[in-house]
Amino acid sequence: MVSGLIQTVYFVCLIEAYRVGDLSIVYPVSRSAPLFTLIWAVLFIGEVPSVKGVIGIGLVTLGIYVSSMKDFHLKNAISHSEHLTSRPYLLAFISAMGGSVYSIIDKIALRFVHPAIYTWLIDLWMCIYIGAYLLLRNGDSFLRVWKEFKREIFIIVIMQNVAYLLALMALQMSKVSYVVAFRQVSALFAAGMGVFLLKESQWKNRMTGALILTLGLVLIGLAK
Repeated sequence: MVSGLIQTVYFVCLIEAYRVGDLSIVYPVSRSAPLFTLIWAVLFIGEVPSVKGVIGIGLVTLGIYVSSMKDFHLKNAISHSEHLTSRPYLLAFISAMGGSVYSIIDKIALRFVHPAIYTWLIDLWMCIYIGAYLLLRNGDSFLRVWKEFKREIFIIVIMQNVAYLLALMALQMSKVSYVVAFRQVSALFAAGMGVFLLKESQWKNRMTGALILTLGLVLIGLAK
């Protein structure tokens, strides 16, 4: 129930952050969950990562930040910091915090329940929470989207649940801070597709960030 509620808040805040904010601000902040997860894992469940693991988590976060920048000038980093009190940043920050907290809860819960059953329970509670949220907002818009994009929604549901189930299985085998950091590997694919499919102009930033992120993933893979 608690994890489903936090994940609902996570998705709502992330969607709203992307709706009102710039990608270069929202993306790196919302993807900073590994840093918070590392802190909670040490404080609440006693998981202490190795030095390689800590450095790897830091490099993963740095790689995501670099790949989202428009250039490498100091003024660009300063312009990011000027938005720290803006609504998009706050929503993205809440998303990152939510992602780190529900990951810790999931890690603990998996000591008592199978990942497949847990995935089903998360889906059940998120349907209840999001259903209530939509009723409070505007249920008619949901019905219109459902009628128009049934196939796309079905595909996303299948892929998202498979990805979540695999992440839960990984949580049973490794430290939660490592798994959350390794889930950011999606940023590698995003960088590649942005350069080769969307022909984005900041390809140097994307590739540099991808290399830093890859180095971080390698260190996490070698960590104990």
